[in-house]
Amino acid sequence: MDCQKVRELIVAGIKDYFTTHNFKKAVIGLSGGIDSTVCAYLAVEAVGSGNVTGIFIPDHITSSQSHDDAHEVAKRLNIKTHTIEIHDIVDFFKKLDVQFNSKSEIPLANSKARARMMILYYYANVENTLVIGTSDKSETMLGYATKFGDSAADIEPIGELWKTEVIEFGKFLKVPESITSKKPSPELMQGKTADTELGAAYEVLDEILKLHFERKLNANEIIKEGFDKKLVENIFERIRLNEHKRKMPPVLKIG
Repeated sequence: MDCQKVRELIVAGIKDYFTTHNFKKAVIGLSGGIDSTVCAYLAVEAVGSGNVTGIFIPDHITSSQSHDDAHEVAKRLNIKTHTIEIHDIVDFFKKLDVQFNSKSEIPLANSKARARMMILYYYANVENTLVIGTSDKSETMLGYATKFGDSAADIEPIGELWKTEVIEFGKFLKVPESITSKKPSPELMQGKTADTELGAAYEVLDEILKLHFERKLNANEIIKEGFDKKLVENIFERIRLNEHKRKMPPVLKIG
């Protein structure tokens, strides 16, 4: 990947989008992770540090490392930041877990992602800004995102980059090493990292995804390339089940 070329194209794309829609300011949810960090760097380069606001939105299980990394990014980029805790919101949904007799961690986890996006859009409405999305191509293709949560945004700067490419790009941009070296995790469920939820590290997942989406290989062909049969089948099933996340809601025709 030609990182400098990618940088120029994404920055130009952000500038063009903001100019076209007559916006000057941006807001981004800073998590301390690689995706939001890279997007923050690109947004600052595109519209200026004085026009970018980062919002750190922790809950009960957000790690101190995430706090430190998010604020270090804001410091390096010289952007305004807000920290907004969602403990009370999460506690409310914990009560709903009991009321609805939930047997899964997923509804509560998704409620956190949606609460964070509500806060970002509230701020965007108040300050007349656009929300910078932080989804990469790996997450999008796998459906590893919360519908109307972290998948909601006004523009997705790194949506064409696989996760491993985002990490490589982050190193090129000289983001903090503590961010490029740690295991990706949405921190929506205690003790869960992306590789434990998805079944493999992104280095392996991206190879499989590229073979499928770029070389158009099917599951059997990818397995013949030497990949674990169960892992490949799980990935293809995840892609199939989460296809609805990659599309706008269907409008049913009646005429």
